[in-house]
Amino acid sequence: MSSVQTLKALAALQEIDIRIRDLEKDRSQIPARMNEIDQLLGGKREELAIDKNLFDEAEMARRMLESDLRAEKAKIKKWEARLNEIRSNRDYQALSREIEAARKANLGIEDEILHKMQDIEDLKTNIAQKEEDLAKEEKTLSAEHSELQEKLDSLNAHISKEEKIRTKAVTCIDGRWCGQYDTIRKRRDGVAVVPVIDEHCQGCNMGIPPQLYNVVIKGQQIETCPFCHRILYYKKSLDEPDNLQ
Repeated sequence: MSSVQTLKALAALQEIDIRIRDLEKDRSQIPARMNEIDQLLGGKREELAIDKNLFDEAEMARRMLESDLRAEKAKIKKWEARLNEIRSNRDYQALSREIEAARKANLGIEDEILHKMQDIEDLKTNIAQKEEDLAKEEKTLSAEHSELQEKLDSLNAHISKEEKIRTKAVTCIDGRWCGQYDTIRKRRDGVAVVPVIDEHCQGCNMGIPPQLYNVVIKGQQIETCPFCHRILYYKKSLDEPDNLQ
């Protein structure tokens, strides 16, 4: 393979790698957004679950208070029935005081029940609002999540296709130049082969010596930039037939 053919092959390989790099860059941004959507919806579902648990706990507490209140009222009713049977004034007064104290205690229980009922109503309102908000979020974000998954699948397919093309392209290039190309590419942000325009390397924008520029223009041998060490080529040389050997 001539120098021009090698440069053409390396330049073509560079285009493939740039396409793969751009596709991988697009792909790398998708999982983060998908995870963000999952966390956002998960957080809202968790908030809703917490409120529902609080609602269940409040309902249970209300039922227990109402049960206690019924039991206390039944006890007072029994005590009131006993009053008619008591003959001792002292015992009568003592039981009357207990009845009065129990009635006051029941007032406290009734207040607790009212507070608990208000808590339940507030939780009902919060739950209804959060369920409505969650339904809207799920509709919007789930659609976005599906679109992202489709895009991710498409990018994976494109990358796989480009990698197959790359594998085929590499077989056409001498192993020595493939190795040098890969080494430069890893050190230079994925760009190992660059054109020369007006005696300037387009990789680092540094001016190269005139003698080197002339060699690159002819394309009879492969040269690298003395500053960034990228492989250099002159576009017109690659566009011409391989007659400059």
